[in-house]
Amino acid sequence: MTLKKATITTAIVVIVGLIAYDSFYIINETQQGVLTHFGKISPPVRQPGFHLKWPRPISKIYKVDRRIHTLTGIPHELITDDQKSILVDGYLLWRTVDPILFVEAIRTGQSAVERLQDLYLSSSGIIISNKSLDAFIGLGLEHEDLNEASREILARIAPTARASYGIDVMEAGIVEYTLPVENRPSVIQRMIAERARIAARYRSEGEEKALRIEALAINEHEKLIADAHAEATTILGEAEAEAMALLGKAYRKDPEFYKFIRALDSYDLIIDRNTTLMLPADNELFKYLDSKARPR
Repeated sequence: MTLKKATITTAIVVIVGLIAYDSFYIINETQQGVLTHFGKISPPVRQPGFHLKWPRPISKIYKVDRRIHTLTGIPHELITDDQKSILVDGYLLWRTVDPILFVEAIRTGQSAVERLQDLYLSSSGIIISNKSLDAFIGLGLEHEDLNEASREILARIAPTARASYGIDVMEAGIVEYTLPVENRPSVIQRMIAERARIAARYRSEGEEKALRIEALAINEHEKLIADAHAEATTILGEAEAEAMALLGKAYRKDPEFYKFIRALDSYDLIIDRNTTLMLPADNELFKYLDSKARPR
């Protein structure tokens, strides 16, 4: 009888201990809590700290992680607008912003991942099916189509995730895209042809720009030469005018000496070692050969 009472007492203690243990819970700094009574959510959202509740099955606490999560590894094959296959792998950045709606709709993080994967697959399928394969072939240069596709995928996923699951999808995009093995040779040839076309365009634009620069340089050169010639002509004219003014001043000061110098200059121009002149003795050139006619 004593053993039976001891067993009963032990069982009661264990049950009470389990009930007591199940009557409190701790939410850490990275979580928020949603409490349910008989499966019905009991607001408000529980914040980090120590809390009490009714033991199960009356109450149950769902701890919702509020950190940012990365969802990657979503490879799937899609068909483009021109009926070509392309392999796409994407990513999502998400976090829970409405814990009550989150628990109401999907309960756990694993379910959230599955729902988000479904949203990504359906949204990316719609976006990529509206683009031709050429859009993806051209991504190697500017990635504009890739960025645009990522923005369109995010625009489709974010509102649904927020309204239906209380999840804020912060970013969505395409990690990489590849081609099925059987399609690669023909696509690579098309890519080579496209790059050749772009290279030819760049060369043509470069040659046109070079011609414009050369024409501008020639025009500038001619302008500089013309300006320099005009300036030189102006300087020469001023110098000649100044020289004539000096000559006139000198002539007025001593006309006879000026005539003598001019005569000597004439002798120097018309007479050298091999020159023989036959002139009358009264010729003007002989005037200063006579010592009596030289100015003193």
